[in-house]
Amino acid sequence: MYFCNVMIFLILAILFSTGVFVAMRLFKRFGLDNHQALMWNYVFATGTGFVVCESYETIPQLVAEPWFGLSLLTGFWFIFTYLLMTASTQRSGVTVTSLSSKLSVVLPILAGVIFLHEKLNFVASLGIVLALVALVLVVGWKLPNSKREHTDNSGIVALLPVFIFFGTGTGDILMKITEQQNTAGNLGFMIAFIYFIALIFGIIIVVWDIAKGKSKWQWKSAVGGIGLGVINYFSTYCVYYAMRYFDNVVLFPIYNIGVVSLTAVTGCLLFKEKLTLKNYIGLVIAVLAVILITFRP
Repeated sequence: MYFCNVMIFLILAILFSTGVFVAMRLFKRFGLDNHQALMWNYVFATGTGFVVCESYETIPQLVAEPWFGLSLLTGFWFIFTYLLMTASTQRSGVTVTSLSSKLSVVLPILAGVIFLHEKLNFVASLGIVLALVALVLVVGWKLPNSKREHTDNSGIVALLPVFIFFGTGTGDILMKITEQQNTAGNLGFMIAFIYFIALIFGIIIVVWDIAKGKSKWQWKSAVGGIGLGVINYFSTYCVYYAMRYFDNVVLFPIYNIGVVSLTAVTGCLLFKEKLTLKNYIGLVIAVLAVILITFRP
């Protein structure tokens, strides 16, 4: 029964994270300003966090928390990674960016084995290898159109996918470390505060865009931000909660292939994206990988 309760949080993390991708996909359809919608997302994620969290802290208590310094870095990293992904998508293409983001799962796995002394048996190791293969096959659902994507391989732009790889993987590791530092049980408050830090940087970006004439203020972005913000908060909360009970070597491969696979299926059903034979093979391999990763002799 206990294991089932923990698995529910992992499943919810996958569902909410898929919802985040669906919401962001709708931004383009309704012509929302990405930066403004992202800022409003952090407004409502922060607000949702402070509403649902069970306890609050004074400023002296907050500063004294062992996770305080890391939460500042994590909040900045949330929006920094998003900006990296936006730049990479525009200049290196959707496929390369998505693949770099998802393959970064190897970094928290390595961190778990090297620094957290997590154990890997042969069967689970095989499952992780298959998970990476599945990610390549499933993320490639837009590969036939990749030639039509505008790409720029000049200078530092060519390194953007590499930055995405290390940036996303580092973000996962930061989340794991902040979770370990949270020993007081105030998980909801910590997540709300992390989003508050991201919100501060989001406001700076939007003000900069408007001041430079790059965009105009639009209230409809707030509407999109409401949905994304609530979903985003609970997605992060479920991931953090699952971290308490799963090792990196189990959680991150299952979580990543779960989100990628469900996003692919959702894209097919809701947005009429076509899946190729390669994608279906990837989905089958993903299921097999999950079975092997969770295998414990």
